[in-house]
Amino acid sequence: MRNLEKLNLIPEFEETIETFNLIEKNDKILISYSGGPDSTFLTLSLLKIKEKYNLTLSIFYLNHRLPGSLDSRKVEEFAANFGLKSYVYEEDIVKFSKENKLNIEEAGRIKRYSLLEEISLKDGYNKIATAHTLNDALESYIIRFLREGLSLLSPPIKPKFKKIIRPLILIPREKILRFLKENDIPYHLDIENYDLRRTRNKIRHILVPILFREFNYNLEKFKKFYLRALEESEFYERKVKSEVKSVIEEENPLYLKINREKILKLDSFEKREVLKNIYYDFCPENELTRETLFKMEKILENGGKIEVRKNVYFISKKNLVLFLRKIPYFEIPLKEGEFEIEGLKIKIKISEDREKGGLPRSLLSEAKLRLRKKGDFIETEKGKKLKLKKFFENKKVPFYLRDNLVVLEYKGNIVWVEGFEPFMKGGNIKIEVLKWI
Repeated sequence: MRNLEKLNLIPEFEETIETFNLIEKNDKILISYSGGPDSTFLTLSLLKIKEKYNLTLSIFYLNHRLPGSLDSRKVEEFAANFGLKSYVYEEDIVKFSKENKLNIEEAGRIKRYSLLEEISLKDGYNKIATAHTLNDALESYIIRFLREGLSLLSPPIKPKFKKIIRPLILIPREKILRFLKENDIPYHLDIENYDLRRTRNKIRHILVPILFREFNYNLEKFKKFYLRALEESEFYERKVKSEVKSVIEEENPLYLKINREKILKLDSFEKREVLKNIYYDFCPENELTRETLFKMEKILENGGKIEVRKNVYFISKKNLVLFLRKIPYFEIPLKEGEFEIEGLKIKIKISEDREKGGLPRSLLSEAKLRLRKKGDFIETEKGKKLKLKKFFENKKVPFYLRDNLVVLEYKGNIVWVEGFEPFMKGGNIKIEVLKWI
């Protein structure tokens, strides 16, 4: 590969960064790398401007374990060649897609973005750079149109979304390929990108060439449309964000409460748009179909509950409207540690509490932490048993919190509930539970 100093950047790269204010001085950027032409070009281009912006750059690679996947060792070699830190993961994406009832493309995208978000939070990256090109933007419009119709107010892919930046979004792929060829820069060709069973590949290799050849369409025409759509959507989003802010009452990683009275005053279209935007804030990178959105509107008005995606519910009950993320059931021995369930992280801390008195230390070897189950009992100080459900009712614990509270079981009884004093005392240990995404 040629020396970086001898490479001249494609002008549109820095123009895109400046137009959409994608990069600022001292940014710490995690690059989503596949080894393909687009992400190779993105990495080299960012390296070229690294000094100018005083950037910290690292690369991320998810090996899908598909026939055309790039060998993880080559990614590590590429990173080492440029002095970059690399995060290399492997996932059986076919198995993951079957377990979660997703197609391969969707499964790969969800897993990839989930890991990118996790690493960025853990290691302090304030930006995630992806290598989407102008061709990808066109293909995303067509996919959205074919799946559920197209809203001109909501481009399916944007130059900047939260911490995700797309510095190549206005650059045609052909220009990138020409650049790599002229500079003799190698890249990986993933045969999965030519599998015509995949929707995006069919659009890329069959539909788009027909549009260009038979209808005199081209990427320059699409770019004009795309820039206008981005401008219009920006104006529209400012208005929706204002509406969203006005109806949210409370939010945390497990639930988001909406002011029912305020949202019901909006007209039908505004309700759906506000619900959609709240959902995307609560569950980024998870698609919401138009059909589900209409069901949510009905539930909002008439009451009810719908599972919007796995373990995420939209609930309307009396004056309460909320999105609720339910933690999948788990059981673990009582001990300090950190674990993750479907993107939610849980940390167990055990400390001494000599003043108030706490749980006996002997429980450390026999008790287990878990979520509640039907038929759970607690044993009160007087030796009487009380249904856990009744305890929650007596303490006025909201129904949407009950399934997500961690409890401690010892010899068949619940001896502690997250957030409450222990029912069994005689020792000095205290348990704390921290949850975050």
